[in-house]
Amino acid sequence: MSGLDNGSEQSWAKEFWQLIQAKQEVEAAALLNKLGPAGFTIPSYYIGRAALSICDRNPNNAWLWLWRGLESFPQHPALVTCMKLLQLMGGHETERYTESLSLENEENTITIRNWKSVLQHLPGEQNMQKPNVRVLQGTMEIANQMHTLAKGLELAGAYAKTLSYYDFYLRYPVDYHWVLKEEPGSQTIHEKLRHLATVFQHQYDVFHFHFGTSLTQDQTDLPLLKEAGKVMVMHHWGSDVRRLSVLKQTNPYAVAKSSNEGSIHQRLKRLSAHIRHCFVADKELYLYVKDYYEHVYFIPQMIDLTLYPLIPQPAKKAKPLIVHAPTSPYVKGTEHILKAVQSLQGTYDFDFKLIQRMSHEEAKMWYSQADLIIDQLCLGSHGLFAIESMALGKPVICWISDYMKEHYPAELPLIAANPDTIQSTLAHLLQNQELLPEIGKQGRMYVERYHDMKTNSQTVLDIYQQIMANQ
Repeated sequence: MSGLDNGSEQSWAKEFWQLIQAKQEVEAAALLNKLGPAGFTIPSYYIGRAALSICDRNPNNAWLWLWRGLESFPQHPALVTCMKLLQLMGGHETERYTESLSLENEENTITIRNWKSVLQHLPGEQNMQKPNVRVLQGTMEIANQMHTLAKGLELAGAYAKTLSYYDFYLRYPVDYHWVLKEEPGSQTIHEKLRHLATVFQHQYDVFHFHFGTSLTQDQTDLPLLKEAGKVMVMHHWGSDVRRLSVLKQTNPYAVAKSSNEGSIHQRLKRLSAHIRHCFVADKELYLYVKDYYEHVYFIPQMIDLTLYPLIPQPAKKAKPLIVHAPTSPYVKGTEHILKAVQSLQGTYDFDFKLIQRMSHEEAKMWYSQADLIIDQLCLGSHGLFAIESMALGKPVICWISDYMKEHYPAELPLIAANPDTIQSTLAHLLQNQELLPEIGKQGRMYVERYHDMKTNSQTVLDIYQQIMANQ
């Protein structure tokens, strides 16, 4: 099954461990990447990926890489021993691979010695109280919300980890990362995911799913988790449930990513057959899910305010910077924004930056420099981008429909604009820059009140515990 002959694999492994010992993790990762799909046929590839995860202080992802290797090579001595050593460090409960096996194997002495050295990157065991609940979120990261909630839950006393099956240019942190699209066309992927679901079933109390995903691609994990009495929550975010026919009833500028409403209906019907509890951010999303789930809870988008310092806004700048950062240009109304900007640049002196395909940290640097930020012009509700921007003290343009104005807090300080008014709104603000600093201050206060990670994570934890008590 190996993609390299024995001599080539030993040479490759030797070079890899030399790079690791020299703390050249970037070069070591590049060496692994050169293997391409052939890497999945080499046992030492999984150990190498696990070692890089340890160097990143992520023992959960190291465990997942070793677990994946053992799924393909269940009796491989080095994989078995590396897993055992990681488990002894407190990673995960011992599984079937490690029963009655020696920690040493002469055939793999060099690998094991290097692995032991890498494990020194991990901190020693902490004297922590037993968590009140163990939570796994997955399997798609949406606007850093899985990571932020996990962080808030752990501050509130829970054990909370995240699992993602997707790769995304924004590079949000994740605990377990398995990019399924990189997996070779394996006929056994569904079997592997179902096995992983049974492993996690014994390790977590609550399964908090996002964007219509679950632990398996075919949702066969859901009846298993339901039968095991596990708490399951589905968190819907937007295009996974948004139906244009419904949105048009309250929003004249309505757009939606998906035109296949029948597919959305069938997915919601399938998910809600096993999951009784649903989270949404606002009343718009409630309209799409209320007829499917038994219980729907409102959980606002949240951010860690310590990562978003308030940046004082100057009263006026000779050349202000306007920023727009669409993850989906069509639904954000980007074409209308670009048209308005082009029309105004001949009359007003300003800079414009379109943020696309940047890491989240790089994008935040641009947000921090902005004098005015444009979120979206069509959806009628705001997203996390508006919240992040307001947290930084930035004034934000965003279209809020009349329906949503009735359901958001009255003090929401967004500057209203839609495709018909964006040009005139921008012109007014460029002529009256002195209005912007106060709007920015109001935005920061609004986010502190309604979108704080700690407050909203505690609300989520309370809901988990309420559900557990009534199971």
